[in-house]
Amino acid sequence: MKRIKSVDAIRGLCILLMILGHLLDWWIRPEDRWLVYMLFAFLAPIAATGFMFISGFSAILSYKRKVTNIEDSNGLTMRKVKNIYLIRALLLLIVALLYNTAIAFGINDPTWIWAWNVLQTIAISLLLGWFFLNTSKTFRILVGIVLLVVNQFISPFLIPYEGQTNIYGLLFYILYHPLEQFTILSYFSIFLLGTVVGDLFTEVNKISDQEERKHAIKYEFITPLLLIGIILVSFGFIFRFPDIIFRRTLSSLVFSIGFFLILLSILLYIEEFEIVKTKKSYRFFYYYSFYSFTIYLGHNPLYFIFFGQLNALTIWIGLVGTTILITLILKGIYKKWGRKASLKTQLSILSLIILSKIEQKESKNS
Repeated sequence: MKRIKSVDAIRGLCILLMILGHLLDWWIRPEDRWLVYMLFAFLAPIAATGFMFISGFSAILSYKRKVTNIEDSNGLTMRKVKNIYLIRALLLLIVALLYNTAIAFGINDPTWIWAWNVLQTIAISLLLGWFFLNTSKTFRILVGIVLLVVNQFISPFLIPYEGQTNIYGLLFYILYHPLEQFTILSYFSIFLLGTVVGDLFTEVNKISDQEERKHAIKYEFITPLLLIGIILVSFGFIFRFPDIIFRRTLSSLVFSIGFFLILLSILLYIEEFEIVKTKKSYRFFYYYSFYSFTIYLGHNPLYFIFFGQLNALTIWIGLVGTTILITLILKGIYKKWGRKASLKTQLSILSLIILSKIEQKESKNS
């Protein structure tokens, strides 16, 4: 299956928005923090939702591709597919916990060893997601909707217990620490909904006749996706307005899901029907997508460069200049090291090595 440029564009856009959001939060001077509240409050949930949604989309595509390789007798078994998937997710969780531990030491707060950064949320979502990959799309949609709604009741109930040492304080810590991050209930639901859309795309994408495939993509995938996206965006605006501007509200999450359904449908239409030649059109976002986890881990030293020093005007110079510099660095890294500099690729390679060691040990013991 060829790489889908539209998916790279959305993932790259989301990771770029996350990085810029962090820089804005770190670099703005205290008296101009209104800019953070005005922009970050709206853009952060959109970026977070898009990243989790497209992660679910990609996860199901990768899983289906491996299952197809089993059917083609390509040396894979279902047990190997499962082990590779789970080992990779566990390795990502280890990286996330190490990242959290470094932050915990840096800010002298041990509670940050367990914190819902994007790496931890995706790792846990992948682990939980395994139990849903072979379930029906309808079931996954229902679970996703239930989690989104239930989260709106659990969150306000547990918030008053933050920092307490009772059972409710523990539940808050497990599910919502820290509250402003990628908390698991809402973002796992988005991950699940992403797998549904990825599943639908897989079904139409495997049609061998190209004319029939394009017809199916246009009328059985893109058109329904666009209509559902418009409905969700409209609901996000209307339901409890102006909750849409507040992170973690149902309005904000539903609006963000709808926004990315619309964006994905538009980009796929452009890509599939060659409205614009996409050979190089998405290259800028491709670098951010390809090195998404690497960038997430590597951008943290930027915290110290202009911490609390830039005003509402100079912050834009800093953000634009940093974006250009990061893009040039990523382009150079891609040309020189390619996949070797990708954390995702290295985790995949390491998972295969670990699986091989496990199989060798089992073979000796049998």
